[in-house]
Amino acid sequence: MPFTNKMRLSIIVPAYKVEKYIERCIRSLQRQDIPKADYEIIVVNDGSPDSSREIVERLQQEFPNIVLINQKNQGVSVARNNAIAKATGEYIIPIDADDYVVPNTFKSILDKAETQNADVLYLGYEIFDNTLTSVWHTDFSNKKEIYDGVSGYFASRGNDVRDPDHSCGIVFRKAMLDQFDVKYPAAVPFLEDGLFLVKVFSIAKRVAFDEKTFYQRTTNLGSATVSGVYYSQRAIDGFLRAADDLRNFSNKYSFTESQQGLINHGTTNFVLLAIFPLLSATRTKIFSTIRKIKALGFSKLKTQGVVNPYLKYAKYFNISPYFFLLMYAKEMTVKKFSR
Repeated sequence: MPFTNKMRLSIIVPAYKVEKYIERCIRSLQRQDIPKADYEIIVVNDGSPDSSREIVERLQQEFPNIVLINQKNQGVSVARNNAIAKATGEYIIPIDADDYVVPNTFKSILDKAETQNADVLYLGYEIFDNTLTSVWHTDFSNKKEIYDGVSGYFASRGNDVRDPDHSCGIVFRKAMLDQFDVKYPAAVPFLEDGLFLVKVFSIAKRVAFDEKTFYQRTTNLGSATVSGVYYSQRAIDGFLRAADDLRNFSNKYSFTESQQGLINHGTTNFVLLAIFPLLSATRTKIFSTIRKIKALGFSKLKTQGVVNPYLKYAKYFNISPYFFLLMYAKEMTVKKFSR
């Protein structure tokens, strides 16, 4: 039977078409160095048409700390939100079912999160290609201090960081998410993690980093970033919904200037993501997208707190979206011929 007492940790795992990987993932989460009663693994079967559900049900007979939620297919964001709502742990860690974690790491992770009273604890992660060859890993060795949320957000990224907008393999204090009603956006099909993180870091007070490797990420060759669907109309509409969502979040709570600056940065990012693809679009699509942006109230972007290169692009955009496209096309041409 699932545990009902307050736990130290809740692991949330959305599952859709992951029958090849889900058992590896769950077993890695069981090979840990804290009692099973201290943590739960909440798997959300998102209407998966394969045998993912049956595999989890079999593992439930072996491990009493697995909670299974079955729902019709609603997407990864809804699956994660339903798991977070069910979670009883002080902290949560999102995990993708096709990834896995290093054994015997939970104790040191939770001890550090609790000792440092962290709202967010970044964990080291490693990326593998489809041959399971390691291609990149984090280096948090120089991040010893406790950051506020905004500083922690920017400390986690840089030119050498792979996929900085991932939310998997990061420890989040659940009470913080509940207090500000932070959820994954159901209507944003791509970069939903990025929207979630902007909200989290705009409210987090204490952010820490753990340099030891924890998360083992496998590359999905069918992912949005690889397949180019970021340029689809579905993606563009989603990015504009994300910008609108952040504006609504900003209006819902009272933020400091620094916190508002991070929200401005995220909002600018999503508006620009909707307009970047227009570089190769038809005139009709360019005009219709820019009309939609203006109708949503984003004729001018708030630039306070926005960091380059988005600050530079936002200034172009604020002169005119068409001026932005002209300058961005020029920049891309220069890059192409300077290679």
